[in-house]
Amino acid sequence: MKNTIGRTLLIGFISCALCIAVPAQAAGDPALLRTIQSQLADDMVVHGDFTQTRQLAGVKKPLLAKGAFVVEKTRGVLWRTLTPFPQTMRVTQGEILQKDGDRVLMLLRADQEPAVNAISRVLFSLFAGDLSALAEFFDYTGRAGSSGWQLSFTPKNDGLRAVIGSMALEGDKVVRRVTLTSAAGDVTHIAFSNVATAAALTADERAQFE
Repeated sequence: MKNTIGRTLLIGFISCALCIAVPAQAAGDPALLRTIQSQLADDMVVHGDFTQTRQLAGVKKPLLAKGAFVVEKTRGVLWRTLTPFPQTMRVTQGEILQKDGDRVLMLLRADQEPAVNAISRVLFSLFAGDLSALAEFFDYTGRAGSSGWQLSFTPKNDGLRAVIGSMALEGDKVVRRVTLTSAAGDVTHIAFSNVATAAALTADERAQFE
């Protein structure tokens, strides 16, 4: 269970990336994406806390994890689970690293596994709010108003649909909530809190990306 909680999103995106060939053209309303994109903060750094709840199909008790995250739009994503088990996942363009303290649990490199680049792109897009990049892989519908926006995504191809049933995002100046439903019926909710943006990483955050 320890590793399952820590790898929920990553395993899904790895499976998706291995199925992706060439992204299709976006099917949806480009004007909607432009409207939402114009509302999003354009700072290079987004950081905050998260609460992740995963409900497995056929299991009554959900899996709960809490932690903190940092997104630097040119460097990558740092996902630190604090409870119930401390773990860190770092996703960059060339590498995906998951650690338990100083112990490496998983290491994937782009020079050994080409799918790493696709995985990192989807993760960057998801947490940084790059909606046009997500639209390359998903059809979408949604709405935007003065108080916020919502988008629902469904996979474009059979390979993606074999893993992801649907995905939904809600937000305002930043992404506030993500809901991911797997093809098997498992549902993962991620709620972000204490979210802030910045022009650059702090010294401590830079060190964690090195």
